[in-house]
Amino acid sequence: MRTIILRSLFLAVVCLVIFQDLNAQRGRGRYNNNRNYRNYGYSNRNYGYNNYNRYSPYRGRTIISFSSPRVIIPFGGVSYHYSSGYYYRPYGGYYRSVFPPVGIHINILPRGYRTIYAGPDPYYYYGGTYYRQKKDAKDYEVVDAPLGASVPELPEGAKVVVINDQKYYELSGTYYKEDIRDNSEIWYTVVGKDGKLNTDEITEPVVEEGPVVGDIIDKLPDNCRTVVVSGNKYFVSPDDVYYEEVTEHNTLKYKIVGK
Repeated sequence: MRTIILRSLFLAVVCLVIFQDLNAQRGRGRYNNNRNYRNYGYSNRNYGYNNYNRYSPYRGRTIISFSSPRVIIPFGGVSYHYSSGYYYRPYGGYYRSVFPPVGIHINILPRGYRTIYAGPDPYYYYGGTYYRQKKDAKDYEVVDAPLGASVPELPEGAKVVVINDQKYYELSGTYYKEDIRDNSEIWYTVVGKDGKLNTDEITEPVVEEGPVVGDIIDKLPDNCRTVVVSGNKYFVSPDDVYYEEVTEHNTLKYKIVGK
């Protein structure tokens, strides 16, 4: 009789342990689902994963709530909400991910930022936003993308554009171009900003050689042909320069009117 009672107690304990373990597993599954979606206010439609397996919001998308601490930064009459390296603006009952305006300041750089250089000056990059720390300053200011700076990955939302048969990536007026390094890594160099390519390039003025429009000559070149355009007679030279007859001091001459 005593043996039967001990066996019954042992089976009861085993069943209780198994039941608790199953409940714990079900509870962990529910917690993970809540943690990944409801508590964080994120959805697969609005957010994507980057190379570091952390959430990275696409600009223009909205969230319902914040999963991590946020700071409200008033700037230009707008209250920007800063959280985990990204900026948001209130939009109805939601918050919309936006690019921060140039000139806004933060006290601490976001975790995972990169230090990059454009010339001798260091900049700090995170998620498509560039920061710079002024001399003797304790905070960091959002600045324009520095020309010549290179980053190892494109910001979320950058799109391919083709200009003069060259491929670029563009996001919010900033242009990037692929740069393949010696170790076969692909980096992306800032080659334009504010919607313009090569803004730091100085273009030398083009000096035309030979006769220019407006010049008057005494004699037509050899082998000119006569054409009539809109009722006017012109002489066209073999190199496609257009002349028309003019009189100057009672002398017939020829004026260049097109090339």
